[in-house]
Amino acid sequence: MLRSVSLGLALATLLLSGCGRENPRLIPQTRAEALTDTVDQIARRTDAEDCTGAQRAVQRARGQVAELPRRVDAELRANINEWLDHLADEVPKDCNPAPEETPTPSATPEETETPSPTASPEKTKTPSPTPTETPAPTEVPTVEPPGTGGVNPGNEG
Repeated sequence: MLRSVSLGLALATLLLSGCGRENPRLIPQTRAEALTDTVDQIARRTDAEDCTGAQRAVQRARGQVAELPRRVDAELRANINEWLDHLADEVPKDCNPAPEETPTPSATPEETETPSPTASPEKTKTPSPTPTETPAPTEVPTVEPPGTGGVNPGNEG
């Protein structure tokens, strides 16, 4: 909502800088005041969350700009219309109230009971399994070729 008020004030400043009697290309004083009042209505209605009223006030402001004398500078008109376009875009955003944030429930309740300390059971040692012995490798008997009879051929006596 503050955005639309600040936009309204910016537009009002723009309008007031454009009014004057010395330069015929600027907005005449009475018309500038009427347009400033309309912009203020946009801000008030937006703050009051009256979206429809704020949009109607934007349309009134557009009509006031369209009815400005031809001698008013075309660039000034374009700038004001651009601001009114921006205001019209912001009214729906600023006018509707922001959804209230609902607190999310916490995972743990606020009041929790502290469990009373309980005695832990005595630790008992679990015996480790007894290692099983690995059998020693068995010796494989050496078999001698037949016909040698256990005698070494180089040692005949």
